[in-house]
Amino acid sequence: MIKINLKLAIRNIFRNKLYSAINIIGLSVASAFCILVYLYVKNEQSFDDFHKDGDRLFRVEESDVFSGLRNTESKKSFFSFLTQDADQKNMIQTPVVFAPDLKRNFPEIENAIRIRPLYNPIIRVGNQSFKESDQSSAYVDPDFFRAFDFPLVKGNKQSVLSGHNSAVISEQFAKKYFGNDNPVGKTLNITSEGLLVNVTGVAKAFPDNSSFKFDVIITREADADYADELKRGVETFSDLLVVRLAKNTNVAAFQKKLNAFAPKYFKSLTDEMAKNDPKTKPAPFLVFLRPFADAHYNQSRGWNHYTDLKNIYQLVCLAIVILLIACLNYVLLTLTSAISRSQDVGVRKTIGAGRRQIVLQYYTETQLLAFIAVIVGFMVAVTCLPFFSSLTGSVLNLSAFSISNLILMLLLLSITLGVLAGIYPALAMSGLKPLNIMRGFSTYRISPVLSKCLVVLQYSICIILVISALVINKQMHFISETSMGFDKDQIIVLQNPYSWTDEKDRGSLKERLTQFVVSQPYLQGITSTYFDFEGYSTSGFIINGKQVGFQEMGVDFDYFKFNKIPIVEGRDFSRDIASDSTRIKLVSAQMNPQSSRVNHSVVVNETLYNMLGKPKLDVLNYQIGGIIIGVCKDYHTDDLTKKIEPVYHQISGNPDAWFWIKIKAGQSIPNAMEDLKLNWNKMTNNMPFSYTFLDQDVAKSYDAYQRWMTTITTSCILAIIIACLGLFGLSGLTTINRTKEIGIRKVLGASIYNLFVMLNRGTLLLAAGSFIIASPIALYMVHEWLDNFAYRIKPDWLLFGSAGLIAMLTAIIAVSYHTIKAAMANPVKSLRSE
Repeated sequence: MIKINLKLAIRNIFRNKLYSAINIIGLSVASAFCILVYLYVKNEQSFDDFHKDGDRLFRVEESDVFSGLRNTESKKSFFSFLTQDADQKNMIQTPVVFAPDLKRNFPEIENAIRIRPLYNPIIRVGNQSFKESDQSSAYVDPDFFRAFDFPLVKGNKQSVLSGHNSAVISEQFAKKYFGNDNPVGKTLNITSEGLLVNVTGVAKAFPDNSSFKFDVIITREADADYADELKRGVETFSDLLVVRLAKNTNVAAFQKKLNAFAPKYFKSLTDEMAKNDPKTKPAPFLVFLRPFADAHYNQSRGWNHYTDLKNIYQLVCLAIVILLIACLNYVLLTLTSAISRSQDVGVRKTIGAGRRQIVLQYYTETQLLAFIAVIVGFMVAVTCLPFFSSLTGSVLNLSAFSISNLILMLLLLSITLGVLAGIYPALAMSGLKPLNIMRGFSTYRISPVLSKCLVVLQYSICIILVISALVINKQMHFISETSMGFDKDQIIVLQNPYSWTDEKDRGSLKERLTQFVVSQPYLQGITSTYFDFEGYSTSGFIINGKQVGFQEMGVDFDYFKFNKIPIVEGRDFSRDIASDSTRIKLVSAQMNPQSSRVNHSVVVNETLYNMLGKPKLDVLNYQIGGIIIGVCKDYHTDDLTKKIEPVYHQISGNPDAWFWIKIKAGQSIPNAMEDLKLNWNKMTNNMPFSYTFLDQDVAKSYDAYQRWMTTITTSCILAIIIACLGLFGLSGLTTINRTKEIGIRKVLGASIYNLFVMLNRGTLLLAAGSFIIASPIALYMVHEWLDNFAYRIKPDWLLFGSAGLIAMLTAIIAVSYHTIKAAMANPVKSLRSE
């Protein structure tokens, strides 16, 4: 029976080539998207789960008692109820002293590993210097390779980091630094840290699905600030902390012990905070254990990899929606083509075929098509894998997935497609009455009511996606066009390669670089700062009895002029006024014991000036412990997802960590960069020429939103294409059911235009109904997304009107083939066919 059904299925597939091809295209596109989403989800789920003792590894977190300084708001979304644990806002930085204290007090802790990543380290080997990326290097405890399963090529896990200045480097960096020589025993000069370390081991490259991607791993005690941070106890939070618990430890019971321990351990800190802000009672200081393999689902600053669970749920929903649309299209197209086969059903039933046999025959055909579509979809997915990887920001590689899992996934997907798409048409055709079919041999009609309902459903989904895509694109365009309040065009941001301890070299480089910029006709100016974009410090002050966080900017005298930031009150910093750059000595009567103190002359932004009540300038301000000499116009120190915060600027804090250099308009940027690099190498003795463009730094902060925009747009295009196939099928169903009517109207003199309008009126009504249903749903969804931005557009009627117009046009295009063909058909043939 199966063999016969397969033969019949293959025969019918080739007999109806057009419909078969359309079905395969629709199902294969949906399958490809589902396969890509599956690969992405499985890849994200695999992060950090390869460690042998993974169930015993936990990231240590604390209550975020400093959240009030950050002025942040927790945003809710449709999927928040599914991501409650992941959305927790805890601190993941811990005091340096905390790890040894925990291990000393709790025998349940087998290993406590502190990890402190280095920020863009500069490493010198011989006469060559290398600027390495952020998160590529870290200080760690000696237990690092004992607790984690990162294989060593050279060195012993038990002792490789036992030395005071020991370091392990990756195979890639060993090749980069030392070529084919054995790196063990060689020395690395971490110039950005003022540190010499000895290479004691070589590690294999960390897996792609690891949150840690370290290529240079240095023993924690080598840090020059280590001893001082130990002495400061719980006053400083700097290290990530991962613990490995002893076997058979009851995690829940141990968590309770930590909750009892933490308030006492951090009592001095919470008491100080309560003293500084008496009106606000600090929340209990608790310590939490998060399974290490789940840590990447929690968005925490300082953790290298973040998997947004809401994006995963959204992608899965999109895949389900597109799969559903494809299956509905198959149903529509199958019913359309099945009308011509209804006589075959009647004949088979007349000669004794049972309903079960008819169902099996039609289901076999659908399942065969589903298998073909999944195979084609897999090939499409493989082809699109690089694009999808860039879209999601993940490294997706088929070699990382087992063949058996891939085969099982493809098999389950094809069966799911077969069941969803094939059951209803098979049951519908098997339920036909032979007498109704055979009477007149061609008068049977299938009611399109259900088909129309399905088209309205799928087209409503498409319109929601169209509106979402239009809103997201307009919002991203708004962001790119909105002024940040400062000049960001053609500005190069260069990192000073010398460490904080090399004050002489740092100052000398600034002087030489300034002289060079002034002498070059293609360069417009230079300023130096303590930060790059979004790189500020936060200090807590008591304003009107409430603790508030202010952003602190360390700048030089040219900062406001260089960035074209207007001074609206008072004056700018001046080199001729010594007090602008010197520390102010305050007596106890001038100090607010409950607040931080600036101790400098400052320029504040309008937001801070208004918050302070527009105080007098050039006099000591008791609330901030400093002298406000000027007020600058508000500008954005963060991206537009955040509101402008209170900011003060001061001439202090090593404002030569970063150099900002502007290239004049109309100048050749490649030529300017080449000349600038040549002179930089002379000034620094070939230190790394590490730079970014300021406008690119600003745009980079929106990378996640840009990727989501591309995802929605791509999904929207796929959904519309597949939905149009459904309208194509519905159009065929309508024209077949009205063949005789069309013939009669043509005989009575109806024109092709009249017939086209008559046949498409129903389609336009369906599209209009879909638009009415989709609009309020889309409005809710886009407002939820726009809530991520402090500065955003307001969706207007034009956006929704454009989406409706797109829906109408695509619907008309989709049905034009059948309607025009029917309108142009010879009426004699149409009437004879009835």
